[in-house]
Amino acid sequence: MKLRGLRHARQRSGLSIGQLAELTDLRRETITHLEHCREEPQPYALGRLARALGASVAELVGTTPATLKTPA
Repeated sequence: MKLRGLRHARQRSGLSIGQLAELTDLRRETITHLEHCREEPQPYALGRLARALGASVAELVGTTPATLKTPA
């Protein structure tokens, strides 16, 4: 599962990667890897990220209408 909507949700919340790392007790490198789809999220990390960002798992994965891109 790739977190294609993570960066958008983080930026919408006005958080830096460092701030999100502190809120979720995850490493900055982990969040960077998740944002760039270089790493699969562990279930505990997914829950922490969703709670900290006030987002659904579907939004973080990028499958909700708000995060899907429409064709140009």
